[in-house]
Amino acid sequence: MTPQASLQITDPAAARALRQHHAFLGLFVQPQSPSEVAARAGMAANLVHHHARRLTDCGLLFEQRREGGRVYFQLAAREFRVPMTLLPPGDAQGNGTADLQDLSDGFLRAYERSWALVHDGEEDVYGFGDAHQPAPPMTPPDAPSPEGHPAHLDRLTLHLSPQRYRQLARALSALLEEAQTEGHSAGGVPCTLAVLAFRAEDTPHRSLSRAVNSFLGADPA
Repeated sequence: MTPQASLQITDPAAARALRQHHAFLGLFVQPQSPSEVAARAGMAANLVHHHARRLTDCGLLFEQRREGGRVYFQLAAREFRVPMTLLPPGDAQGNGTADLQDLSDGFLRAYERSWALVHDGEEDVYGFGDAHQPAPPMTPPDAPSPEGHPAHLDRLTLHLSPQRYRQLARALSALLEEAQTEGHSAGGVPCTLAVLAFRAEDTPHRSLSRAVNSFLGADPA
């Protein structure tokens, strides 16, 4: 058996496996035994064999030959074609879902870290006072986080024409392109800047809504 030139994937499970194990599959462009790719895969040979067997069951690899007690696996095709509708965003691992989940998880970790640094040792106090002297409302302190890259969320909801929406989304993305062109800062640490633009659910009110949740504090002079 030899690899096909192109193979269309019709099974969602195979499409998920292809997306999840793309780098691992790339180790089997040529016939390889698990022991031959174990070091490059960063796995024990028996674990490589287990994953290769599972991907064979999905139709992404095939058993090319057995030789001297070794099993050699190879890609079932040089190219796999996956219809975009096979894994829609509603799928747990659908198109775009993984990207948004990674951003959401990353922001939550950054938020928790920034929150802990700012509010370490503090406590919430729920006072009710009395009829003559009501307790003041809770006002969380507005202190910047001491970390260099604290979490920052700035969300704006407003009514836009399609033309103005595209103009604004492209302008925001252009800022990220500018940062990409400038490249890494000397001595910098990894951080993620993201622009998320989408159509909100239609609401009857016309008020402008903005929510800022930031630990940046005041910009230095």
